[in-house]
Amino acid sequence: MKVLVVLGNRMNDDGTLSDAMLERLNKALVVADDFDKIIVTGGVANSIAGRAEGDMMSKWLVENGVPMGKILVENRSHTTKENAKFTAPIIKGIGAEEVTILSSAYHIDRKVYNPVRLFKKYTKLPQIETIRA
Repeated sequence: MKVLVVLGNRMNDDGTLSDAMLERLNKALVVADDFDKIIVTGGVANSIAGRAEGDMMSKWLVENGVPMGKILVENRSHTTKENAKFTAPIIKGIGAEEVTILSSAYHIDRKVYNPVRLFKKYTKLPQIETIRA
């Protein structure tokens, strides 16, 4: 099973999706057919907005044509480390054999709290692919 994990980004104060999140979601639409499942991940990182990133990303993907049954939501995380920690059981639970992380280039390429290293640590998968939005 091939799984795409779309990492969240802090919501705007008015509850709308940030530009970075929209870039990630638009890229997810382009590649969605290449994956069996899409996991969107992110909790309420902006308390003013009061909405979980994962929930809002799922809603946006469904509104833009991705079948609800293809999407899994992790909506508790507040950090990249928690994205990996809370998403790993979902990945394992569905028997994912291939995982690809989709995020902004600056996020994937950073040295500290690198998403690829964190997902490898928590999923124990030897290979994690990436897509940069």
